Amino acid sequence: MSTAKRKAAAKNSSASRFLNYPRKNKKGWTRWLPSARLWGFGLLGAFLLAIAGFTIGYALTPIPEPNAEAAGQTSHVYYKGGKDVIGTFKDQNREILKPEEISPNMAYAAQAAEDKTFYENRGISIKGIFRAAVGIITNDYAGGGSTITQQYVKNYYLTNEFSLQRKVKEMFIAIKLDQELSKDQIMANYLNTIYLGRRSYGVQVASQSYFHKDAKDLTVEEAAAFAAMIQTPGAQDPAEDPSRLQERFDYVIDNMVDLGYLTQEQADKVELPEFQKPKSDNERKGQTGYLMDAVRHELKTAGGLTDEQIDRGGLQIQTGIDKKMMKSAVKSVENLPELKAGMHVGLSSVDPKTGEVRAIYGGKDYFKRMHNASTQDTAQAGSTFKPFTLVAGLENGFTLSDSFTGSAQTFQLPGGGTWTPKNYGGASYGQVTLLKATQSSVNTAYAQLNIDVGPDKTKDVAVRAGLPENTQGLDSNASNVLGTASPTTLQMAGAFATFAAEGVQRTPHFVVEVVNPDGESLYKPDTKGERKFDKNVMAETTYALSRVVQGGSGSYASNLGRPVAGKTGTSNESKSAWFVGYTPQLATAVSIFRYDDQDKPIEIGAYGGRGSITGGSYPTIAWTSYMQGAMKGMDVEKFPERGKLPDVEKPKNKSGGSRNAPVQRNYDRPSTKKKEQKKEEKPKETKAPEVEDSNEDSKPDEGDKKEPPKENDKPKEPEKPKPEKPKEPEKPKKPEEPKPDKPKKLDSDS
Repeated sequence: MSTAKRKAAAKNSSASRFLNYPRKNKKGWTRWLPSARLWGFGLLGAFLLAIAGFTIGYALTPIPEPNAEAAGQTSHVYYKGGKDVIGTFKDQNREILKPEEISPNMAYAAQAAEDKTFYENRGISIKGIFRAAVGIITNDYAGGGSTITQQYVKNYYLTNEFSLQRKVKEMFIAIKLDQELSKDQIMANYLNTIYLGRRSYGVQVASQSYFHKDAKDLTVEEAAAFAAMIQTPGAQDPAEDPSRLQERFDYVIDNMVDLGYLTQEQADKVELPEFQKPKSDNERKGQTGYLMDAVRHELKTAGGLTDEQIDRGGLQIQTGIDKKMMKSAVKSVENLPELKAGMHVGLSSVDPKTGEVRAIYGGKDYFKRMHNASTQDTAQAGSTFKPFTLVAGLENGFTLSDSFTGSAQTFQLPGGGTWTPKNYGGASYGQVTLLKATQSSVNTAYAQLNIDVGPDKTKDVAVRAGLPENTQGLDSNASNVLGTASPTTLQMAGAFATFAAEGVQRTPHFVVEVVNPDGESLYKPDTKGERKFDKNVMAETTYALSRVVQGGSGSYASNLGRPVAGKTGTSNESKSAWFVGYTPQLATAVSIFRYDDQDKPIEIGAYGGRGSITGGSYPTIAWTSYMQGAMKGMDVEKFPERGKLPDVEKPKNKSGGSRNAPVQRNYDRPSTKKKEQKKEEKPKETKAPEVEDSNEDSKPDEGDKKEPPKENDKPKEPEKPKPEKPKEPEKPKKPEEPKPDKPKKLDSDS
């Protein structure tokens, strides 16, 4: 055969085979087996492909952002002083600790329970990954076999998704973390993410729940018990049946011996620890829920924080709420007679020097009524609004010695129409000084002052003192002096705190400061305040309001035994009753009001053995009781001395009422000249602003009525107050006990 033919034959022969198949010199099926060389090339290629795939997968798998829930930390809210916790904000109850803040016993126990090679491996277990892959493919994966690093990756970065893709991601991230973080940091991160029952995420919260201690103080027994719980945290609480942990607990202890963390002699002495009973999960009960809601509201509105920051940010929230004062607030309200259906009590206390809220009473129980009686409910202010008109008058040339008509009279209103306000029971006081009109809450005198000075100025003073401009019912009508506006109890406490602070207005706030886990301050309210009123005007106002307590409508408050200034108030038909008062260190407002089923104001009616409620009765009782407990141990401070008022020309007499006529020395005695009184009331009135006047006088046990009281309830002739020594602070009597004829009596108002 020629050379050309042989080449052609060889070419045809090779073309008929693929990769030297079938192999020469082999018979039967063995001709189709790969050669050793082919096996080598194949394995090498597969290995190179695996490396390439791993490299590409490693490079393309970044460390993701943490799972939002897993990264979240519990935020704590503290009472004044930063030691006692009011409550917590959380999605998951968790606190993140640094490695040095966790007991080494806990790290050793976790290693013994979950990953004996933790400190030697590269973050993954090939055997565990292979077993998981097979289980996922066959749909028969029971879990387990993951390293501590892998478990941490799953808890912190990924989810519990049952898929091969998640397992591959877990592997790549675990390898990366093992290279970037120390083993101690990975262990701490892992221990911060594990769930240990009782809604406790991480060892810190679990330590406090099960053993009432911090994680840094865990003993070997306690740490081993936690390690034994990692795989089955949702099982029965160990406090009820510790024996369920025994087998797994022994397993952990034995492994700790194998790892050299315990000697056998030490292990033989180890027993299951004693678990504390779980605390009630109802942490919002009583007043706590009201406080926590108020704090959250402030953090979001004034602090600009989001719910996510509040619930997951691990914030340390310091408040000005005083624990002792809160207890006194609750006690003072609980000592009142049982409230009728629909009745509510608000109590708010503010530090005038800082604006910090020291105490509130939001209601009997947060879970029975979540609406806060101090910060959300509103009630007509009644005569507690008169001090705003008083300030307006003092700023505009009036003095406490100026006199006004204390008898019923008809005023021509600047905008047209007439208005005939009345005193309680139609009483007539003749000419009274502004000081006496304040002390006895003479409606007619204050109506004249308000018209002369301008109702818009009364509104302006109220707003400057701290009431929101959009307060319900706050307008510039002549009747605003009698408290037609409906503020919250906290708003009134804040406004009178401005008086106590000598004219410096500070917005009431619950929060003192918010700090994140890195120590960065996120919110700190201003406590400097802004001067809104002249000091001497404030000193004169305080002097006048102190006379309300010294023989006036709020005389029961003198039982506090220290300088007090304040004002009583009751709305028309006794729908609400107030006492708002202050010392140099504390301003407090107490309101009692009643709503129907639609939260609309209704008459309180008979209450606590009295025909009707007034500001000088139970509100003043509760105020005094609260202040006695709240101010116990505090220095007795005096109010500032009176000074020269601004030299301002008085406005013209717009009301038409008698002004600065000689003051009758018998002005305390209500007029009995019925014929003259009828003549005064005779002029026909055109439509005037609706007035819910707070017909106050200085006599106890009388309510607000448009008509004269019944004969049995008719007020006695007021007597000039006799000077008395202030009593030492004493435990308040039960509300039923004070009698009208006692030296320190309860005075009616409207």
